[in-house]
Amino acid sequence: MTAPTQPAPPDQGTRPDRPDAMSIATELWAVVIIGQIVAFIGQYPSLRDAWDRQIRTLPADTPREQVDLLTSSGTLIVVLAIFGVVLTVVSAGLVLLTRNGYNWARLIVAAMGVFITVNLVFSLFGDVEPRWVMIPMVISGVAGIGASVLLLRRESEQYCRDMAAHRKRPPQPPQYPQQPQYPQHFHYPQHPQYSQHPHHPQQPHRQPGPPTGGSQWSPGPGDQQRATPQSWPYGDGQQPPGETQSTRPQPNEGNESRGES
Repeated sequence: MTAPTQPAPPDQGTRPDRPDAMSIATELWAVVIIGQIVAFIGQYPSLRDAWDRQIRTLPADTPREQVDLLTSSGTLIVVLAIFGVVLTVVSAGLVLLTRNGYNWARLIVAAMGVFITVNLVFSLFGDVEPRWVMIPMVISGVAGIGASVLLLRRESEQYCRDMAAHRKRPPQPPQYPQQPQYPQHFHYPQHPQYSQHPHHPQQPHRQPGPPTGGSQWSPGPGDQQRATPQSWPYGDGQQPPGETQSTRPQPNEGNESRGES
């Protein structure tokens, strides 16, 4: 009976895999943000009334120009637009950080989901106008509490820990393909050298003359043709240069004659 095998730990150089709980939680938060935007826009009439009530509480000596600026519809729209954009950007940024494995962002987003759910419960017992605004509020509240439950699961916490350890590792240099290693005295192959007349091999050049040493030398056809004396153009008694033979006696001839006498 073999012992149960455990899955091998992930490679130290690779990014940890994102669990399904983390992926679903961040996708649910997209529903939360959209539902809150729709509910915020639908509550404009009630927000307008609350704005007017606050303006009536201003002191009596407030300048008329300031009161007219505050009571303008454009001012209220700009204030609500800035408020909504800031909340949307902050929420989306925290969700992206959570998706990338930042533990502090995960805890903040989970707390925000709980806060939205609690606010939904109080809104159900309150006077919200118009009533259709409760539909996107309920949808976003349910999505928020579901995202909070998934973010507080153990696999989500382990993913954030693995990502924290992954970010602490030094960055690895990119791996480039290695060039082939050649020997130190490597020579590239050269093209074969071809002679100028491949069909007519050159004959070895030989100088005509008597053989030196004791070897016998027989002239070839080419040598006989080159060794044939040519006629001298200036007279019959002259011989071409190079063909004259010296009649000077050898040094040994006189010694031999004196020895015989």
